[in-house]
Amino acid sequence: MTTAGRPDNPFAASEVGRLYQRGRPYHHLRTLARALALLEVTDVDCALDLACGTGMSATALRERARFVIAADRSPEMLAVAPRASGIAYVRSEAERLPFPDATFAGITVSSGVHWFDQDRFFAEAKRILRDDGWIALYDHYFIGEMVDVPEFTTWASLALKRYPLPPRTLQVGDPRAGVPMDFEKVGDEFYGDDIEMTQTEFVDYQLTLSTCVVPVENGTPREEIRQWLTTSTADLFAGAPTRTVRFLGSVTCLRPSART
Repeated sequence: MTTAGRPDNPFAASEVGRLYQRGRPYHHLRTLARALALLEVTDVDCALDLACGTGMSATALRERARFVIAADRSPEMLAVAPRASGIAYVRSEAERLPFPDATFAGITVSSGVHWFDQDRFFAEAKRILRDDGWIALYDHYFIGEMVDVPEFTTWASLALKRYPLPPRTLQVGDPRAGVPMDFEKVGDEFYGDDIEMTQTEFVDYQLTLSTCVVPVENGTPREEIRQWLTTSTADLFAGAPTRTVRFLGSVTCLRPSART
């Protein structure tokens, strides 16, 4: 199914906010630093963080901006986002934003643009950005690799067969995707990001992925999925309190084309 021309977003589902807050690693500040370096931006006054989820990306952006408006379509996500000085949370879809023209110096989107109707989103982004504004799209992918654990490849293949990826829109930043209308690409970057995880942290992270969120929305008990993940990964963590899980980070930076 699709909503407004895009895949349904499983992260708008109930209870996912608490799972996301507990299970997702906090990479946002170091990833955002890469984006701002590509943009050569050192000073940000008012910025918008879209698909802010549980507020991790908004918290990172607030470290670099004097004021942040953080928006998400999911009330469950927004309910668990930490309130902090300099961040205002708004429930809104990316394709219909309740802000005046030329409001923001910059827009960030972390792991969310593939759930948008991208033509409508970029039209709105063009409208609300200042002439010298920018967009930083960044993501953090689980790439199915556990350092020095060769058996992990077999496990990842089994997991994907059991819980396959749901459909999603090809996102800007993917090498197969073009630059959106009325924008110019400033630059992009892909990089490895290794994170130490306990087995419990790894299972909690897996439960936040769309591969595990969608089956729950379709009726599979979440505890059934957790039990399978826990049992099937036990040997991978045998004799080790943590394992190094390899992620792929990506950053794509855009600026509006000259207004006509």
